[in-house]
Amino acid sequence: MAKIDPDEICPCGSGALFKDCHRPRVRTNRMPEIRETIVLRVIPEPDPNTKTVVEYNGPGTTLIQGYETHIALVCGKCQAILAAGIEKSQIQDAVLRCKACGSFNDT
Repeated sequence: MAKIDPDEICPCGSGALFKDCHRPRVRTNRMPEIRETIVLRVIPEPDPNTKTVVEYNGPGTTLIQGYETHIALVCGKCQAILAAGIEKSQIQDAVLRCKACGSFNDT
């Protein structure tokens, strides 16, 4: 991955310098405190080639981790955190498969 100079314009498009915008978030890489949860709707398994299904086989249940918000998207069946630190609008037309219970959650 290319290193971003602290005095460069931030690649997020804010117009601010990287050191004043996203650098503090990148350096900490700490999950934000969750203050709001959005429960996703459980759907039947999609037919092949109809929707993008995101699955995760690593540790834990969080498929997508961001550092921008205090929002968590949780499984509609077992309430496991599937995505955290991002806006719901950042994931569209995808299905998140819960590692904990196997259910398919529509975004």
